[in-house]
Amino acid sequence: MIESFLVILLVAFVLVIPVLAVNYNPGVSVGKYVEWGWYAVNLANTNYIMKWEKVEVVRVVGEEVDWQMTGEMANGSAAPDNGETYFTNVQTGTTNYTHDPVGPIIAGDLNMGDKISMASGSVVNTTEVMTYLGVSRPVNVLIVNASGVGIDGAFETSTTYVYDKASGMMLETESRQTWGNPALKEIYFDMAVSDTNLFSSQKGQLGLLGTLVFAIAVAILIPVSTVLIVVRKRKQLGARTVAKKPKAGDLTLNLGAVNSGECYLADSLERCMTIVSDLRSRGINAMAIVRENPLFVAKSCNLSPDRVILLSGRPVEPFRAINSLQDVSIAITKFVKGGGGAVLLDGLAYLISRFSFNTVYMMLQEKKIEFLETGAVLLVPVTMETLDNREKGQLLCELKLLGK
Repeated sequence: MIESFLVILLVAFVLVIPVLAVNYNPGVSVGKYVEWGWYAVNLANTNYIMKWEKVEVVRVVGEEVDWQMTGEMANGSAAPDNGETYFTNVQTGTTNYTHDPVGPIIAGDLNMGDKISMASGSVVNTTEVMTYLGVSRPVNVLIVNASGVGIDGAFETSTTYVYDKASGMMLETESRQTWGNPALKEIYFDMAVSDTNLFSSQKGQLGLLGTLVFAIAVAILIPVSTVLIVVRKRKQLGARTVAKKPKAGDLTLNLGAVNSGECYLADSLERCMTIVSDLRSRGINAMAIVRENPLFVAKSCNLSPDRVILLSGRPVEPFRAINSLQDVSIAITKFVKGGGGAVLLDGLAYLISRFSFNTVYMMLQEKKIEFLETGAVLLVPVTMETLDNREKGQLLCELKLLGK
């Protein structure tokens, strides 16, 4: 209830208060950084695919911001511009950064309708509140469309940028490129914030509202801190106990067998929750990413709130939310490589409707190898009637269908 009230106040602050004049000033200071994780599909040259990329501010003078780029390619090599320093004047748009029409940093505290100097003719499309890394932030959304002709023919590109409103640093960018030739595959990539020091240091920039939010948060968190300490200790004890127990692959359920390193399709969410609950009762760590009521799933699967993630653009207290394929992929990877035993991935139809079947299918193909390597188990509820024959065949090539 309190979180909903605060979000309403944030929206009112961001959207309702009129802006009398636009001031194009940096919202960052030296040392601020954002690191992004990458997710890409159908890039012809895999040498261009990155594992992560980071921008750190190294100098701010007047309207000019200097930043250093670091990163790592998917093949383990350093990014081509690793260690390079670039600059942008957030007022005039002058920059030596040529890799992108906008760049990773714009002016701070812009609002819907304000022009973006770096992207000629573009404006902030919307100013809203989004959740990143479990934190609700006012953000500026910018959409840039372009078309042209390349060696493969005519193409159209649509790129969505999401910038932290206060700092002007980019939190996410999603780009899709389609071709006039239907034989060519759509190119898609998404880079979303995976680490930053922006959120913990900007509460003062919201003025009176920020003070109110901070005061309420302190009042809530202090009495809860003792409970969190107890929960953390229990989880640490649980981790030591689980390490001595068998993996999911060593268990045979009365509903059917699930084996170590396998990925499964199931006919219902209820069946998946029953299997996860059974595994939990035998000491197997599990997590769930769901579109259904997260509280119901947590209780049904015997999971703590931190092990249930809502597949949505808005969180439901005390559960965090994610709404990009990149975040889904990162969450699963962190869990299974951290020793997790079972993952319930609900909302397949939701993901397909947002990112296309081919994009989601490519992600599942990549995850299959991770589950094979770690010995974890993936459970994906799906209604087969929503898929065509080709899509069914492709899914059944990568995931096993649980028997009735």
